[in-house]
Amino acid sequence: MAQFPVNALIFGQAMDGLSWPSISFALLVIALILSAYILLRRYRSRQLLIQRITELEALSAAGRALVAAQLDVDALAELIANEAGQVIDNRTFQVGLFEETEYHILYWKIRGTRQETPQTFDLSEEGGIISWVRTSKQPLLVRDFERELDSLPARPRYISNSPPRSALFIPLVSGSDTIGIVAAQSAQPGRFTEEDLRRLTILANQAAAAIAHAQLFAQERRRAAHLELVGQIGLEISKVKNQDEIFSQVVKLTQETFEFHLVSIFGIDPVTGEIVIQASSGPEVFTEDWRIPPGQGLIGTAVLTQQTIISNNTTEDELFIAHDNPLENSTRSEMALPLIVDGEVVGVLDVQSPKAGIFTRIEKMTLEALASEIAISISKLRQLARQREQAWLSTAQLQVAEAVSRSADLDEILTAVSRLTTMLAGVPFCVILLWDEETAVYRGSYSVGFTPKGAALIAEQRLKIGDWPALDAVHVGQERIVTQKVPAWLRHLEDKQPPKKLALLPVNTLNEIMGVMVVSGDEPDHDHADVLQTPGRREELLDSISQQLARGLENWHLRNAQQEEAWVNTALFQVAAAVNSLIELNEILDTIARLVPMLVGVESCIILIWDEERQQFWPGPSFGINEMGRGLLETLALDQDEFDDITPKLADSLSPTGTYFVIQLPPWLEKVLGTEQAFGFPLNARGQLVGAMVIGSLMENGRSLSNRRLNILTGVAHQAATAVLNHHLYQEAAERTRLERELDVARGIQASLMPNGNPDIPGCTVASYWQAARQVSGDFYDFIPLRDGSWGIVVADVADKGIPAALFMALCRTILRAVAISRGDPAEALARANEIIDQDTQSDLFVTIFYAIWQPETGQMHYANAGHNPPLLVRRDGSSTLLTEHGMALGVLPDVEFETATIPFLPGDTLLLYTDGVTEAMNEDMDEFGLTRLEQAVNLLPHGDASRIAHCITSAIQDHAGDTAQFDDITLVVVKRDEWGASKK
Repeated sequence: MAQFPVNALIFGQAMDGLSWPSISFALLVIALILSAYILLRRYRSRQLLIQRITELEALSAAGRALVAAQLDVDALAELIANEAGQVIDNRTFQVGLFEETEYHILYWKIRGTRQETPQTFDLSEEGGIISWVRTSKQPLLVRDFERELDSLPARPRYISNSPPRSALFIPLVSGSDTIGIVAAQSAQPGRFTEEDLRRLTILANQAAAAIAHAQLFAQERRRAAHLELVGQIGLEISKVKNQDEIFSQVVKLTQETFEFHLVSIFGIDPVTGEIVIQASSGPEVFTEDWRIPPGQGLIGTAVLTQQTIISNNTTEDELFIAHDNPLENSTRSEMALPLIVDGEVVGVLDVQSPKAGIFTRIEKMTLEALASEIAISISKLRQLARQREQAWLSTAQLQVAEAVSRSADLDEILTAVSRLTTMLAGVPFCVILLWDEETAVYRGSYSVGFTPKGAALIAEQRLKIGDWPALDAVHVGQERIVTQKVPAWLRHLEDKQPPKKLALLPVNTLNEIMGVMVVSGDEPDHDHADVLQTPGRREELLDSISQQLARGLENWHLRNAQQEEAWVNTALFQVAAAVNSLIELNEILDTIARLVPMLVGVESCIILIWDEERQQFWPGPSFGINEMGRGLLETLALDQDEFDDITPKLADSLSPTGTYFVIQLPPWLEKVLGTEQAFGFPLNARGQLVGAMVIGSLMENGRSLSNRRLNILTGVAHQAATAVLNHHLYQEAAERTRLERELDVARGIQASLMPNGNPDIPGCTVASYWQAARQVSGDFYDFIPLRDGSWGIVVADVADKGIPAALFMALCRTILRAVAISRGDPAEALARANEIIDQDTQSDLFVTIFYAIWQPETGQMHYANAGHNPPLLVRRDGSSTLLTEHGMALGVLPDVEFETATIPFLPGDTLLLYTDGVTEAMNEDMDEFGLTRLEQAVNLLPHGDASRIAHCITSAIQDHAGDTAQFDDITLVVVKRDEWGASKK
C-alpha cells in the first residue's frame, strides 16, 4: 500500500501513449486489484481478531479454572500445566516454588512424561537461570540455547543428558516477592515466540495469584491444625505427672497430626552429657544403647548449637545419620529441635518424614512452639520432682538428726545412723570405721546388713594407714571416693551378692577426721530409689548422714571430755591441795608419788630429779616398788649410757604441753616397776627440764593409758615440775640474797678504800667522782702524800667488772701505794708495780694507770701513763691538750719500761683525769659522750674551782645518757691550779 501512489504516477505517465479503451481496462484492473487487497486485509484482520478472542477466551477460561480450583498448591500446579497446554507447547513443562534458598518443583513433565515430585534443589550456590528470574522478576525467552548461550543473563543448570534448545521462563510474582517459576522447554530451537511468552506471562500472573492464595490458605490451615495440636499436647501433658508418659503422648500426637513417620524425644545424660533416647513412635528404634555425643549428626548439632537443625534432603546431607532400621532408611527430611530451659538443653525433639523438602518455615515455627511446650513441661516436672526430693531429703535428714540427738551413748549413735542409712538411702549395708587417734588405726565399730560372720570380721578390723589404699585416700584428702576394690571382709552380706563398688565417706568436722562410713556404690535396689531420681541427691543424703554422724560423735566426745575434765580437775585439785600444804621438796614429791597410783590406777611411780651439772637423773621418791627394788634403784648409778633411750628424749623435750614417751624398760628396771612398759613424763617448768616422772602401767585390751589418765598424769607432772622449780628458785633466791648482802659489804669496804675526794693539796683544788656500774667497781683513784711534800695523783681502771675487778683493784692500789712512797719518779713506780703484779697474781686481769706527781714548790707536774686514757689539760686561756704519752698496761707483760713526762702546771690550769666510763657513756641512740663534750663542759666554768667543774661534767654526762643504763664504771678527778698560787680546798 505504501507504493501505490508511485505506481499510479508511473502508470499515469504510461497512459499518455494509450487509447481510452486501453485506459479504461487498465483502470478496471487496478480497481479490481485494490478491492482484492482490501478484502484480503479485512480477512486477515478478522482471522487475527478471531484468534485473539479465542486466546482470550482460553486465558479467561484458564483464569476461571484457576480461581475455581481447590486451594491445593499441588493441584494448582497440575492445573497450570494443563491450562498452559491450551496456549503453548507444554510437553516439557515445570511449575516450581521457592522457599528460602531451595527450589521445590511441584509439577514436572519431560517430553510428555510426568516426573516424580516434589523435587528440591538448593539454589544457594550457582542457581543459574532460575535464580536470575527469581531475582530480576523478569520473564526470559530463549530461542536457541546454543546460539544465545554467551548472551544469556545466567548460565543454565542441566540435570539431563539431552538439554533443551529453547525455553520460556516466567516468574510467579505475588506482591513484591517471586514465589515461583513457570517454565516451558523444547528440544527444537525457535519453538517459542514472543506471543508464547506473552500468553504464558498472562497465565503465570493469574497462576501466581491463585498459588499465593492457596499457600495462604494452606498455611492458615496448617497453622490452625498445629496450634490445635500444641494446645492439645499442652492440655494432655498437663494432666500427666510422669515424664515417660508425657514423652509417649508427645510422640504419638505429633506423629498423628503431622503425619511424620518417625517422632522421637531424646534426653541428656547428666553424667556423660551424651544424648539418649527417651521415647519414639517407632518401637524398634527405642534402644537404651543408642547414645549420641553432642555435635554428631543433626541431633547432636542441635544440642551443641542450641538451634533448630533442618535437613530437607537427607540423601545429600552429611549430618544425617541413618540407623539400621526400616523407618530411618526411608527418611528424606529431618528436623531436630533442642528443648531448652533457662538456657540449658534438656533434650531434643526429632521428627522425620519420607518426603523431601517437607519442612517449611511454618512447620519450623509450629514445631518450635511445640518444643517450647515440651521443655516447659519437663521443667515443671523436674521442679516438682526436686521439691518432692527436697522434702523427702529434709525429712530423712531430720530423722537422722533426731536419732543422733536422742542418743547419748556411742553404741546408740552408731546403731541409729547405720540402720537409718540403709533404710533412707536404699543401700544394702553400712559400715562405720572409727579413727583411734591414740593407736592410729581405724576400728570396725558397727555394721548393718552382714551375716554374723561378716559382722564379727568387721568388728575385728584394726586398719592402719597403708592397709587399704582407698581408706588412706579418704583419711588424707577427707573427701568421698568410690572404689571397685572390695576387701574380703566386706563380702559377707545377708542374702545378697558382694558389692561391685564401695563408696567411702569421711566422717569429719573442721578437717579433723573422726571416722569413715562405708556403703555400697552400686545402684540402689530399695523402694526409695524412685524418690531420689535427680543425680547427686543420694550422694547428698549420704554426705548429710555422715555429717550428722560427725556432729553426733563430736558432741559425744565433748560430753566425755567435759566429764573427764571435771574428773581430772578434781584429781588435780586433790594433788594441789596436798602439795600446797607442804613445804619440803621431798615431802611434796613423796606425796605426789603416793597419790598418782591412787588417782590414776597405775602400778608404780618413780620421780627422777634432773642434775643439770652432771646431765643425768637421780632417783627421788617412789611408790609401788618393793624394798628390794627401792634399794636396787638407790644403789645403781643412773648415768647417761644406761638411760640412753630415756634421757635424750626427756632432755630434748622442753615443751610444757604434757608430752610423754613410752619407755622400753631395761630388764632390771622392769623388775623394779613390775610392768613390761612404762611412760616417761618430763617435768618441764618455764622451758626448763627439772626432772621426770616414770609411770609403770599394764596394757588394757591392747591399749595404753587412756586420754583421761594421761591428762591427769600430765597435770600431776606439771605440778611436780612446778614444785621442783619453786624449790630451785627458792634456793637461788636465798643464795642471791646472801650474795647481795656480801656485795653490799664489799662495796662498803671498797668505798672505804677510796681517799677523801677533796684532799688539801698545796696550790691546787681537787674534786673527784666515782660511780660503779655494778655493786662494786674496778676503777679507783688515789692521792698519795710523798716525803718531799709532793703529792701522787692516781686514776686506774681494771679491765673487768664486778667482784674480780674489785679484788684486783684493791691489790693494785695496795701495791702502787707501797712502791710510790719510796720512789719519786712515776715511771719507776709503775715499772716496779708491774713487776710485783706479774709475779704475785695468777689471773688474766690487767689494769691501766695514770700516775702523776705534783710538786708545789716548782709548779711542775711529772707523770707516766700505763695504757690509761690520756688526761685532758685545759690552760687558763681555754686551750686544751691531751697528755698522750703512755706505755703498756700493768699485768700484761713482766718487763715493761715507762717514761716520765713533765709539764708546767700554771695558775688557772685544769687537769682532768678520767676512766673510759666518762667518754664512752652512751645515750639511747648509742651516741658516746666523747672528749668534745668533756672539753665543752670544762669551758663552761673557766674560773670555777674543781668541785664546780666536776659537778658540771657529771651533770652533762647524766643529761647525755638520760634513762640509758650505765654499763661501765665512771671515775673522774679534777685538779685545778690556784690562780693566786695559794693552797685552797
